[in-house]
Amino acid sequence: MKKILMFLLALVITVSMTACSTSDKSDGGQTAAPTTTQQQETTRVTEASVAQSETTAAQSDAEATTEETTETTTEAVAEETSSAQAPAEDDMSSFCVPGYELGEIPAIPLIEVPTIPDYSDEQKQLLDAIEATFAEIPGVSVKPASCDGDGLVYVSDFIVANDDVTVSGNDDISSVIDSAGSGVLNSDSLTAVVNQDGSGVLEKDGVSVVVMPDGSGVIEDENKDVMLTRNFDGSGSYSKGEVSITVIDERQGTYSNDAYTLVYLDEKNAQYTDDKMSIIITDGNALIVNEENATTVPAKPLAKVPLIGPLPTLDKLERPNVCGLRVVFDDSILFDFDKYDLRPEGELAIQKIVSAIDELDISALEIHGHTDSKSDHAYNLTLSENRANAVGQYMEKLGVKADLKTIGFGEDKPIAPNQNADGSDNPSGRQANRRVEIFIPYN
Repeated sequence: MKKILMFLLALVITVSMTACSTSDKSDGGQTAAPTTTQQQETTRVTEASVAQSETTAAQSDAEATTEETTETTTEAVAEETSSAQAPAEDDMSSFCVPGYELGEIPAIPLIEVPTIPDYSDEQKQLLDAIEATFAEIPGVSVKPASCDGDGLVYVSDFIVANDDVTVSGNDDISSVIDSAGSGVLNSDSLTAVVNQDGSGVLEKDGVSVVVMPDGSGVIEDENKDVMLTRNFDGSGSYSKGEVSITVIDERQGTYSNDAYTLVYLDEKNAQYTDDKMSIIITDGNALIVNEENATTVPAKPLAKVPLIGPLPTLDKLERPNVCGLRVVFDDSILFDFDKYDLRPEGELAIQKIVSAIDELDISALEIHGHTDSKSDHAYNLTLSENRANAVGQYMEKLGVKADLKTIGFGEDKPIAPNQNADGSDNPSGRQANRRVEIFIPYN
């Protein structure tokens, strides 16, 4: 068994070194896409290593007893590895990615196409203060929210700060606009070239936008370290700070942040790596190696890689009025899969948020729990309420000064589809929908 373990560990290290090379950044701050050669080499190394593991296992069996045959299979190796090296069956939590089932790895996240919210000066100041304070909290992001007659409306990450200039024309700026709304706009802070089909160029305050008629283009924000490139077929790349995503097609892509790395090679092969474990999924099996043990279990089906949505054409850049801010927790930082007991990482994040809320003198906030649609409606509603209450009770235990209100929405307010257009499961969408948010309303 020692020989089997050594070869399995060698397999993990070899594939990890090969696969993780696909998430290195290029000079432009984007994720370098894995080349066809890299993908073929990764697949070749994986297949060769598995074959070598099978051969070694057979040799080990032959040495142990001459009555046994030297023939073995991948399934036999997996069974032997699991029974000999894994802990008791009732404690497999050390082999689970936080927030996920055994044998499941995260989906590559959806890339949100930016909008341009409309802020007042006071709102913008609070936004900047909250962003700066929460920037160093792992697993937490800040997003704007808009409100209408039905309540809260979700808005994706903002790119351009508000001022008096829009792409619709203004008497106070130099412009050439025809009846269809196309033309050229110039001011001290903005240059825009808008065509009749909505394509064009926007330059403003460190932000550059190039949009083509088919929805492809580039958005770059030097102020927020954001770069988004979208090709006509939905492939492309996104980077913001430590987060980097590459989309090649619906089955190939990479994701990395400061906590973990994902490499999706095709429908049946992928790898997850963090500082505590590595999971290699090959043809329906998940080889999991953590700091102390190794095991092989059946793998959950791999998610499709979500394609990037079309960039908004410049004639449709609407500015929703912002009614507050959403502090969004990553789906796995607070709770384990299907649980509502706070994880240590979640408690630490909440401690930092409470300190920031008190420092910023925020007087009131709401805690919203959300789920995907995987279980029935009543179960999801109860789970979302329990999760929101768990966060609220811990904040009260810490002595937060703001007035708290907790609400569970269950599956009723998704921010992404739980199913694909063909009716199949959409793990990336469900991953985005499983969340707890702190809503900070503007007074």
